[in-house]
Amino acid sequence: MLKNYPAYKWILAGCDYILLLASWAIAILIRFYSVPLIELLSRPLVRTQAALIIVYSLVWIVIFQHFGLYKLDLFMSFGRQLIAIGKSLTYGLLGLILITFVFRRLDFVESRLVLALFVGVGIVLVMSFRTIVFRRVFSLASQTKILRRRVLIIGKDRTAKTVAAQIAYDETHGFQVIGFVNDATAVDERIFGDLANLGELTDLARLVNDHDIDEVIIAESDVTHAALLNIIDTAQATRANVRLVSELYNIIPEKVLLEKYLGVPVVKLPQNYENTILNVYKRVFDVVLTSIGLILLALPMALIALVIKLTSKGRVLYKQTRIGKGCQPFVFYKFRTMYEDAGDELHKDFAAKFIGGNGSHDRVKKMTDDPRITPFGRYLRRTSLDELPQLFNVLKGDMSLVGPRPCMPYELERYEEWHRRRLSVVPGCTGLWQVAGRSAVDFNDMVILDLFYIDNMSPLFDLRIIFKTLPVMLLAKGGY
Repeated sequence: MLKNYPAYKWILAGCDYILLLASWAIAILIRFYSVPLIELLSRPLVRTQAALIIVYSLVWIVIFQHFGLYKLDLFMSFGRQLIAIGKSLTYGLLGLILITFVFRRLDFVESRLVLALFVGVGIVLVMSFRTIVFRRVFSLASQTKILRRRVLIIGKDRTAKTVAAQIAYDETHGFQVIGFVNDATAVDERIFGDLANLGELTDLARLVNDHDIDEVIIAESDVTHAALLNIIDTAQATRANVRLVSELYNIIPEKVLLEKYLGVPVVKLPQNYENTILNVYKRVFDVVLTSIGLILLALPMALIALVIKLTSKGRVLYKQTRIGKGCQPFVFYKFRTMYEDAGDELHKDFAAKFIGGNGSHDRVKKMTDDPRITPFGRYLRRTSLDELPQLFNVLKGDMSLVGPRPCMPYELERYEEWHRRRLSVVPGCTGLWQVAGRSAVDFNDMVILDLFYIDNMSPLFDLRIIFKTLPVMLLAKGGY
């Protein structure tokens, strides 16, 4: 997992951490300039505050990561980097102010002068180091073996050649293309300049070891979803970092986890592994947030239940069998939005067309004109309020707050093999599909979004999706 972050990113993060500590120290020394340093350090409260700053500066590094400050294309850009640092420091300060409000013992943090000094000194120190020192050192070190990244490109056509050309054009970023890998070209046949095909896809693991490859970039453009997933699985089984350049992944929002290598947008694909710590975190995260959510939403949910009961005959809750992790069925809860005894035939017919759309230009989107839905049910669906009872599914462990949406048994019957990978994790109440536009996303794109989430699950990623889901629900974007 740690290998997905090259050495230069760890070095930059360490330098940022030291500079943040220095910024706090300078701000405090300026604020309390009249107090002798030895006397200042001897105060128990100051030592407690110093310990907090040492720990909280690590939080700032996580915030830096959240705003993309360790992406190659961003830390090589002055303007975008300045904006991202300003945002990071601001969000971090809001968190620190909240801690101050709760504990009410951090006197120097409550000083507006200390806060102002920290922001000013922090921006100057961090930006100066990044733009004057680090960029120059990085450019020089990239010409040596210290930071040079050896790259293998999977592909042979226009996309693969474009990636090779971009890397060859700018050598200051530390990438060196060693060759290509594909099954359609003879071994040792030249593909771009002096760069040749080194072997077939089945030879990838050996080629990575023999040529000491750091990065594998998948740049296949004319390939099916299933074939691309097979290539990804093969690449992820190696020890190298895996990046993807493919039009099939264009559905992924650019600000999510994309990084640009010399102007080429790439998707990060970590190695396959079972992360027990992450699974435990997700469960604790789900239980805590769901419990809080049920308490806060108890009254709105009661009002929704009352309106459903008054406006149409039938039960308030709708129970349905859905398919969860490992293709295991479970009972799925939601507020009833359809008339009582409405059949499933219409939705079964829609599901067959939706899943069988195959991503063509005449794509079948989510069903938006369903006569089975009540007037109030239409509002609930448009705002996703009908899904609030799924919080009970989360408490039971059948679902998570974030993850792929659970499918119905008759939908599973129509899945292609590559679609089934979305069932390898616990399904969620929301996911990238909802942030990306919900009803406007076709089935293959939805699966791509799910697979991207599965490959990049993390605490911060979950929080980002949850925060982005709220305005989508409130503004009814993409709902039906």
